[in-house]
Amino acid sequence: MEQNKAIDKEKQLRQIAEMLLLNGTLVECAGLIHGKTGLAIFFFHYARYTGNALFEDYAMDLISEEQHQIHTNSPANYENGIAGIGVGIDYLIRNNFIDADADIFDDFDQRMFRAVMYDPWPDFSLYDGLMGYGRYWITRLRYPVPSAQARECLLRIITLIEENLPKIPANEQIDVYCFLHDLQEISDFEVWGKHTLPLRNRISNSTIQNDDITNVIERGFSCLGDSLTGNMARLVQQCRYFNADRQVDINATLMQIPDLDMEKAPESMGLLNGYAGEGMLRLTAINQIDMIWTNLL
Repeated sequence: MEQNKAIDKEKQLRQIAEMLLLNGTLVECAGLIHGKTGLAIFFFHYARYTGNALFEDYAMDLISEEQHQIHTNSPANYENGIAGIGVGIDYLIRNNFIDADADIFDDFDQRMFRAVMYDPWPDFSLYDGLMGYGRYWITRLRYPVPSAQARECLLRIITLIEENLPKIPANEQIDVYCFLHDLQEISDFEVWGKHTLPLRNRISNSTIQNDDITNVIERGFSCLGDSLTGNMARLVQQCRYFNADRQVDINATLMQIPDLDMEKAPESMGLLNGYAGEGMLRLTAINQIDMIWTNLL
């Protein structure tokens, strides 16, 4: 039976790849969550799984098209804009899908520096606001040349958090907490200051009760919606940020992925609620990739 399930998932993967091949270049959005960057991530993984270089070529074509769409006034946000695209490109570099050309991030860095230091920012959310900008600059800390610029932007974001935290809505405070958690893990920044330390104490699992954790996560990760991929990402983030014991639920979800209904298409082609995300879930279910990719969402 397990073998039959694996065969079914492989068949569904082929259907997903065919659908994305037919429609991927028609996707107008260049972004990570709903656009070409997310599709490219799926095709790079699928090419590695199948050993078929044609899928890798297609992924490179998507990246090339996305690069041509970007301009100095492209949106900076994480969901559809430069922040998410940059994080997606960094993911591809760190997983050895593409080479790290010396100038690949130059335009991204200029746009994101302006977004943090000079442009008005809408809120403190991940998908639309300042925490998405912060996630971009966290990735840039790993590269020697832009690290000084990254530190400047991250210090600015920390200052804005400290100055505005009492006024930040509860759902956005979860995004703030996750950003500070990630930044602390990879840097020497003093992220837990006068206002942010109480935030950590209030939200972290040292003070959160088991029966409250689901409500907190739902408030904080509402941007993930109710798709199969979004719900999986929510489970993974519960484990990552709150030490919640959800591995049984993750395994059960992977075992019970419903058959792909080609007559009832996903909402989009993208990574969160589209065919690309459906494909990534099935690659995970047959143990071809791990769950790290859900951290992109």
